[in-house]
Amino acid sequence: MKRIVSRSSWVTLLVFVCILFLGFYLRIGSATETVVINPLRADAGNYFTYAYNLRYKHTYSREIGSMRDLSSPVTPDDQRSPGYPLFLTLFLDGLSFQSFVHKVVITQAILSALTIIVAFLLFKSFLPHAWALAASLLVAISPHLIIPNSFVITETLFCFLLLVIGYGISLFASRPSPTLALLTGILIGLASLVRPILEYLPFVLGFLFIVQYRRREGIRYLSALLFGFFLAFFPWILRNAVTLGTLSDDTLLINFLHHGMYPNFTFEGVPESLGYPYRFDPRSPEFSRDIPSVLKEIWGRFQEKPWEHLKWFLIGKPVAFWSWDDVQGMGDAFIYPVVSSPYFSAAPFQWTHFFMFVIHWPLIILGGLASLITWFRSLDETYPQKSLFATRFISLVLISYTLIHMVGAPIQRYSFPLRPYLYGMAVFLFYLLWQTLRRRLLRSKIGLPGPDLRTSAHPGSFPEE
Repeated sequence: MKRIVSRSSWVTLLVFVCILFLGFYLRIGSATETVVINPLRADAGNYFTYAYNLRYKHTYSREIGSMRDLSSPVTPDDQRSPGYPLFLTLFLDGLSFQSFVHKVVITQAILSALTIIVAFLLFKSFLPHAWALAASLLVAISPHLIIPNSFVITETLFCFLLLVIGYGISLFASRPSPTLALLTGILIGLASLVRPILEYLPFVLGFLFIVQYRRREGIRYLSALLFGFFLAFFPWILRNAVTLGTLSDDTLLINFLHHGMYPNFTFEGVPESLGYPYRFDPRSPEFSRDIPSVLKEIWGRFQEKPWEHLKWFLIGKPVAFWSWDDVQGMGDAFIYPVVSSPYFSAAPFQWTHFFMFVIHWPLIILGGLASLITWFRSLDETYPQKSLFATRFISLVLISYTLIHMVGAPIQRYSFPLRPYLYGMAVFLFYLLWQTLRRRLLRSKIGLPGPDLRTSAHPGSFPEE
């Protein structure tokens, strides 16, 4: 028996190494062969300016000023969270833009490859190894997790941190303790400094703690989690209060609400406005001054065309958020225009791209259904509680993230870091269906009950398929 288990482990390791090699090959190939037109444009340019001023002028500011004159002052601000600019400071070498971009892109490709490892560790906490390998393969070949590595944007770093948080949750589920809750809170705080939209997560996790554990234990874990979160996030709040006299800048939230108010991402159906309808709206400056003004405008448009806006907010936005093409980008997962990419010509890239394109919407649907099914009470009787904790955490992230973007702008690239979670849940639903079918076949043939998944020794120990 030990020999069989050992052989199975070696096979699992060998297959995973092949998957990791494939993912690394695709990522490095894409990073080195993709040529981006003006790579420091728009958001990327802001991140670079923040990093440059932080590194050489010791001021967190997006103001360009005189970059060659290090003594020239710049005005501090807090429009962007500091996580990604801090990451970029590691690669600055004066004003050598080309060298800077190359180092960032290669590092992001490596970080994205490490994401495959973390994803597998997370997946095997609620799936047998063979099924976890299938989910990891999807992570390895997904264009939406490979192409963004070539741009100086937050997606790669945020995706890695999100997977590490998920793995931390799986460890907590195996051995619940205030210490692990504290460390998870710190990770969430750090990820929130990269993408502030994650600030809500500790409170969502609080709901999961109360549901999964006794009220007293749940509150204890939640307290440790919140303490860890504020430990990582509070210095940013303190800096804003001391330097700027304010806790945060509402500009991004205003834009988030404003840019998402236009049905089908167009202004009055004008084709040229696709992706950037707010630029064509002559009244944009009037109602985008503050949050009350933009909320009032949204409500006014709802009253004028209720069904059109209701359809957009309830159906159009989630569909847009999870769609294949980035409406504000070049298409596919290309955020900024590119001159060349191996996805345009190299066979391995085109084959994997076609495969993921074909199964894109089935994966979205399966992942969405799994996010609901994981809460069914019947699963508590047939599935390990430690594994359900991980899947329910992923479910909360996917559902809450989608709901938030149904309120604001459902920009497609904001869903890219969630793809590993989605793939894991899609495979999870396949596994549940397979086990249900298997149990029914066993019962019908020999009149015996099928395997009980709760007999696992630990969350990752499932009967091998």
